[in-house]
Amino acid sequence: MSERLLISILAAMLAGCASLSAPTTETGPSPTGLLPTPTARPTPSARSMPSPTAAPATPGSSPAPSLDAEGLEVIELEATGCPGGVVLEWSPAADAEFHHYTALRSVESDVASAYPPIAPAVDWGDSYATDRFVTSAVDASLIPSEAMFSYRVMAYDADDGAVAASPVRRARPAQMVDLGTLQMEEGSGGATGLKWTLFGGSPACFSSYRVLTGPADGTPSTNLTVISSQATTDLETGGLHAGEAYVVRVDAVRTTTLGSFVVARTETASYKVP
Repeated sequence: MSERLLISILAAMLAGCASLSAPTTETGPSPTGLLPTPTARPTPSARSMPSPTAAPATPGSSPAPSLDAEGLEVIELEATGCPGGVVLEWSPAADAEFHHYTALRSVESDVASAYPPIAPAVDWGDSYATDRFVTSAVDASLIPSEAMFSYRVMAYDADDGAVAASPVRRARPAQMVDLGTLQMEEGSGGATGLKWTLFGGSPACFSSYRVLTGPADGTPSTNLTVISSQATTDLETGGLHAGEAYVVRVDAVRTTTLGSFVVARTETASYKVP
């Protein structure tokens, strides 16, 4: 091989190596459409990364109700002994199977949740309610004595299966209070004035005074007015007609959603309006 040919082959080989080692660029169309414009290849750091996605909020839930030793939802109960009766007030049952309430009374300290009641527990018949938000009743069926009574309020399903129950609370009724003589006199402008003795018992045993009237030969059974303030002890009324004779009495009463009873009353007064 001649020296000139050898030199030409070596030169060609060096040119090929140079073209292979040169960096390449991607090109895009130039603004004029004639010459390509270099386009930089994105680096990994410049690429967009996915944003973290917030987990959906979990709706809040009510705390689970407390359960007693029988596995029944616990409802609270307050039993208040008053002159003339016992007041029962309890918290609403939340169980989905609720159908009705019934309160039970016993002379023993324990009251079973079963219905019909297990003796000596009894249902005295004034506490049945199918509205879960009717949560007060009275027991005015007892003759006042020194005996204490146990009360328990139950929530039952439609088949009288217990779904909620209160703890046992104890109370007893006292003797109804005598408010003495009702004073009546002619008031101003043809009105009639009434005065009575304050009922000084616990406010928990008072809802209102009721002024009751009736014909002279009858009994006071018509409600003339209701007074909600326990501190009120007098009234002027135009509800009694001139020349008419009446019998009049004032009762202090304790009222609940499912019943009421008289805690105190005046003597019945006879009065003829001038």
